[in-house]
Amino acid sequence: MKYTQVKDGLLNSDHPIFKILSSNDAPIWWHSIKSDDSLYIEIRKENYLNVYYRGGCVARIKYNTHRKQFEILTHPKYLERLDTSNPQWYKKKIKNGKTIYEAIYQDSVDWLSSIEKLGELKDNVVKIYSGDNDGEATSEKFIQGELIINYRNKYLDSEFAYRMFDGKRNTIRIDLVKIENGKFVFEELKRIKDGRLLTTDGEPEILTQMGNYEGFILQNQEALTRYYRTLYKAKKKIRPTCSFN
Repeated sequence: MKYTQVKDGLLNSDHPIFKILSSNDAPIWWHSIKSDDSLYIEIRKENYLNVYYRGGCVARIKYNTHRKQFEILTHPKYLERLDTSNPQWYKKKIKNGKTIYEAIYQDSVDWLSSIEKLGELKDNVVKIYSGDNDGEATSEKFIQGELIINYRNKYLDSEFAYRMFDGKRNTIRIDLVKIENGKFVFEELKRIKDGRLLTTDGEPEILTQMGNYEGFILQNQEALTRYYRTLYKAKKKIRPTCSFN
């Protein structure tokens, strides 16, 4: 089975976003993010960053090289903008005969620049996204976030996503990528109650999933190695104190 080939050039460790955020001229909101030990930062393809709290995305950070300015956006629901009838916050669409409201991400600089407002934003993430799961405060994304925060010197990336097959909608999404004994290690995270772990008919879904992941990684091992070496360089620039094993 042939999987999609991972392209080179998905990430540039010399992109201005990494240079600015690693300099003495970094914005106030960036210092606020970096000083909060409960947050973690992931670098994404096409040179932007996501900031997470307990698995929920607190902010997406992009740098517009033409305008020479940052774009810091957050889902409106985390900013207490829940009214889906407001066209400034949500875009109404009809999909498959059903009405849906697509979020219009909002500027969140003021929320990130204030310790008090950042605390409210984090509380909203917990209430809306990463709270109880089946009566347990252990949602998969919450566990993922705890692993990253507690083992920052191991976990290099999370939620790596890529189209699995050319011309198809299937997407590979690897939960965690860590460095161990000088090698990149890919991990899939599942809660014990996840129904994909068991089956009464045929092969459990998790085995099919892991087989596809293995095939994709083996086919793209050289490209993925190059990508993660670049990501490593970029992450060391914005978080120089991180010491990966």
